[in-house]
Amino acid sequence: MKKIFIPIAVAVIGAAAYFSQQQDANYNVLNYVPADTPIFAGQLTPFPIKDYINSGAHLITPADQDKLDALYDASAKDSPAFHFLTSLLKTYQASAKDADLLVKTFGLADNVRAYFYTLGLLPVLKIEVADPQAIWTLLDKKELETGFSHTEEKIQDLTYRSYEISQPDATTKVELVVAQADGILTLTINTDIVSNNLLATALGLNKPDTSLADTNTLQDIIQQHSFSDASVGFINHIEIIKGLTTTNGNQLAEQLTTIAKQDNSDPLAQLHTATCQSEMASIAQNWPRTVFGYTKIDITQEHSTVAFATIIESKNKVILDALKAMRGFIPNYTQEFDKNVIATSLGLDVSQLSTSLTSIWKDLQTPTYQCAPLAEIQSKISQSGQSLAMLGLGSNMAASVKGISAGIFDYAVSKIDEQPQLDNVDALVAIHTDNPEMIFNSIKMFSPELQNVQLVNNGPAVSLNKIYPIPEKLHLDPKLAIKGQHLVIYNGNKGQQEAEKLSLEKLSAIGLYQASFDAKKMLSPIINAAAIAGDVIPEEAMFLMEYNAGMNINLDVNDQGIRFDTIANHESPQKNN
Repeated sequence: MKKIFIPIAVAVIGAAAYFSQQQDANYNVLNYVPADTPIFAGQLTPFPIKDYINSGAHLITPADQDKLDALYDASAKDSPAFHFLTSLLKTYQASAKDADLLVKTFGLADNVRAYFYTLGLLPVLKIEVADPQAIWTLLDKKELETGFSHTEEKIQDLTYRSYEISQPDATTKVELVVAQADGILTLTINTDIVSNNLLATALGLNKPDTSLADTNTLQDIIQQHSFSDASVGFINHIEIIKGLTTTNGNQLAEQLTTIAKQDNSDPLAQLHTATCQSEMASIAQNWPRTVFGYTKIDITQEHSTVAFATIIESKNKVILDALKAMRGFIPNYTQEFDKNVIATSLGLDVSQLSTSLTSIWKDLQTPTYQCAPLAEIQSKISQSGQSLAMLGLGSNMAASVKGISAGIFDYAVSKIDEQPQLDNVDALVAIHTDNPEMIFNSIKMFSPELQNVQLVNNGPAVSLNKIYPIPEKLHLDPKLAIKGQHLVIYNGNKGQQEAEKLSLEKLSAIGLYQASFDAKKMLSPIINAAAIAGDVIPEEAMFLMEYNAGMNINLDVNDQGIRFDTIANHESPQKNN
């Protein structure tokens, strides 16, 4: 089910500013987003959703269709509202195979802007549409199909549709609100805690006292984290904490207070003390936001490359310095997803591990909190001190290590006598260290078979097959060697080539974690072997074969916080045929 939301999710996540040329030039969606919104994501420039869909594989498999069909049939008996929603999903599935059909059915332009944010708890989704009537036609059709109908409502001069989606016996009435104005489709929720003024704000009729447009928040995020100007989003930890610890500190707090009064129960009462408010606000100030946005976007009908970053912002210098001190070596080969089947690397300066973790451990206990939930957490952290000490002793044995990595560059699988047969594999495993000889000597203490093995830097490799016999049918002959500042085990010609390249790389602090993979290269040998053997290939596997995609994932830390970077690249199935 998740795959059916991929194009929509990619289009929605991003940053917001001005609407399309079809709209009034004075209309800016940010004027209706409160500056204290807990969550915001939007698109600054039109997203080429049509090209994005064309450049990827068909995201819906027959198995997905069968699951949704079963869900659709079951909902017809249980819930008219859910039946209506699953009917819309079926239409989306059917049209997602054809980008032209999708944009026509849902009234979208080839390039769209989309926004998601919250007014306190109230979610608001806005999507740019080129043909507003297509939306009403689609909804009318689904109402006739499912017998689920809407109520027409009006607020100020705007007429909208209201669909009651709560169960008939529910104590709280929940309605899905659908409205269109100025070329924008708005979806939101209406309940008894949503005032007319709040609903009007969600529908773009009333402006908050201070809006996101009145601030430099988005521009500052883009500049600070080197995002492209295509998109930006954030989760505001400060406003969320304020909403949880106060009764009227912001819109979120007021809504939670109203809900608590209606339920005659306040699960957040222990957080409303002055002590908790102060201590949790202090933590939030040190970890103010999670921000995200594109760092690169290149989309055509033939291919798509999208780079996306997420940063947990922090002003806690002690923790950031400790994490930065642990950064280790990341080799070049693990970053090249277009050349690998799969590769991964953990960058870790083991000599800094004990000191850094101790610094973090002490900082998490300073100051001593009086707020009960925080005090309980600190107590558990304090009890972990003994384990931390043992970790420090263990890390002393590998203090020269700066990272480890592994990669598969190629492999082939066949089938002989009804059994899978590994024909060959090109791979590399490496320990990156200031002193490879010392690390190897430490390993020898745990393996008597290695006692007589001597390794010298860039000297002859040793065949592990002669030390630890490997079944001949596996076609493996791994070699052990020292290449520069790297203790390596490699197999195959490509494995040897990458090991030789690695010998030229000097150790430096590059990052914490890196992974890359190519989906088609991972699955092609297995599926080809199964096809030759006449086996039935699962539909999901064939879907991934069509989806010619690579991905690179990186985790690092800098002065701004903890950063996750992802690059995804995929090509149109037509281009590969």
